[in-house]
Amino acid sequence: MENIADVAVNGKYQGLYGSAVPGRRDQGDGAGQQSDCVQVTNLWVNRLIGDQQPWALKKYTFADFTPYKADSPLLPSGLLGPCVAICVGAVRLSRST
Repeated sequence: MENIADVAVNGKYQGLYGSAVPGRRDQGDGAGQQSDCVQVTNLWVNRLIGDQQPWALKKYTFADFTPYKADSPLLPSGLLGPCVAICVGAVRLSRST
């Protein structure tokens, strides 16, 4: 993850992370069903560049100053690689259908 992400585990807000490595968090005893949610936000700069594309039918942003053009390189942002959750202790997994 790069830049910004909101994290919740079992419906409990864990915080807003603003770095590539969010670090460890104690999620309790791990008993019962677990539910993780990570909402990753892209950079405003990338949205500005996207709105400049010739195929963009709708613009989502407005800025008085536009230093970014359609050919500007996108900045690394979002979920950039594998997302890994490491559980320490016994875990029972079930599949939702």
